[in-house]
Amino acid sequence: MDSANAASAASRSKANSLAQRVFSALFLLPGIILIIYWGTWPVVLLITVAVMIGLREFFAVLRHGGYQPRALTGYALGLMICGSVALIPFVPVDPVLPAVALVVVASLVAEVANPDRSNSLPNWAFTLAVALYVSTLLSIYITMRRLATPLEQGWLAPLRIEPGAAWIYTSLAATWLQDTGAFFVGRQFGRSKMAPYLSPKKSWEGAIGGFIFAVLTAMLCRTPARPADRALGSGSDRCAAGTLAHSATLRSRCLSARSV
Repeated sequence: MDSANAASAASRSKANSLAQRVFSALFLLPGIILIIYWGTWPVVLLITVAVMIGLREFFAVLRHGGYQPRALTGYALGLMICGSVALIPFVPVDPVLPAVALVVVASLVAEVANPDRSNSLPNWAFTLAVALYVSTLLSIYITMRRLATPLEQGWLAPLRIEPGAAWIYTSLAATWLQDTGAFFVGRQFGRSKMAPYLSPKKSWEGAIGGFIFAVLTAMLCRTPARPADRALGSGSDRCAAGTLAHSATLRSRCLSARSV
């Protein structure tokens, strides 16, 4: 009976995961495509919203783990990074590092002045780490939207899309198809667990399948073999590492909840 219930729960989990992917493809994807096509500033707004949502999710995970993230500091840092990256072409110096330094120093001074010192340093450090992780990775798309180097002839060429938008479409396509390929290959052939403690469902077979899907997608887009493209080619590796990092955070959240 227990094994039957476990199998039924696993089947429902897989169905829910597939339903989420279908929902994203049908309802979220068209809007994201239009925003990216629209121009740089709509992308800035999209990325800023995505950063705020990502920070909210991570802060909720930290709270369930027993920490008290400094949400105001984290949101401020995320906004500062997105805004600084957006302003790079319009100022004589790169404003990102000064903006980050300003938030770090100001938040540290506020932390020192706070009379409640219980777990003060871990709360502050986790807040900054999460804010930097989410905002710096996503803000890359703002810079990517301004790229003027066109892709080689591929399936996007007949659409005459601006180079920056084409780069983002290629990056997102490689990432999404990597995730989709890893899901279906792992579901069908997954036997060797990649990191059972962090994420029991991820397998090496799924990771290899996802990597192949990402490479094939990049080949269809005919991206040139340049340094920027090598960074794009490693997107599948970052995707796998990022999902494992997120799984580790969720796993520690569950363990903390059980110990309470």
